[in-house]
Amino acid sequence: MKLLILSDVHSNVGSLEAIIRKEKDSDLIYCAGDLVDVGFYPQEVIDCVRENKIISVKGNHDELVIQTFRSGKHLEDLPDDQLTWPIVNARKIKESSIAYLETLPKQIDFQLDEVSYSLQHLYKGYETIGSLQEFMGFWNQQTKEHRPKKRLIFGHTHIPSVTYLSNDCLWMNPGSVGYNRPEDPSLAAHYITITNGTIELKQVEHENRIGRSELSRLFAERYYGSRG
Repeated sequence: MKLLILSDVHSNVGSLEAIIRKEKDSDLIYCAGDLVDVGFYPQEVIDCVRENKIISVKGNHDELVIQTFRSGKHLEDLPDDQLTWPIVNARKIKESSIAYLETLPKQIDFQLDEVSYSLQHLYKGYETIGSLQEFMGFWNQQTKEHRPKKRLIFGHTHIPSVTYLSNDCLWMNPGSVGYNRPEDPSLAAHYITITNGTIELKQVEHENRIGRSELSRLFAERYYGSRG
């Protein structure tokens, strides 16, 4: 059994499709949230997620786009300095796809290969779990599953990591599909595969990968410049 673990797609459908092509033998695909926002192709990402039956939780940026859409702010004729990523994403997305995002849970638990997993977008902002005691405290809040082997999956930080707190307890973050933060200058989309219980941090470099600073430049060029 092979799992593909993703997070933080951020409306980058090219990056998402590149990973799916590379890991086409995956049996199940899970995502730790932030399917949309801070990118240009939210509708295409949701279409891809649904077509490939990706199992996802809801991230904070998904919530921002939902709230923007439901508020109607994206329908207003706004000056350049009020345009934001959530507004632009809400303008590009269908009502049915907003409804889909609203159905996504905050947490998903599953079991595979005698291991229990709990998937959610974040721990506490950009904090990470540093001790086994902290891990177990969070685990016991999340799930009633008590198999010896326990694995938490987070997204949000965009930093790939597998952190063992004991032989049987660890947390992991696949990194970002959508864009890299300034501290990661590579043009690689990060993700994790778990094959028969074995975890591998992986990445794929391709033309659709982008950094946050370049995204900001393109946003200003496309939208702020569009009104002269």
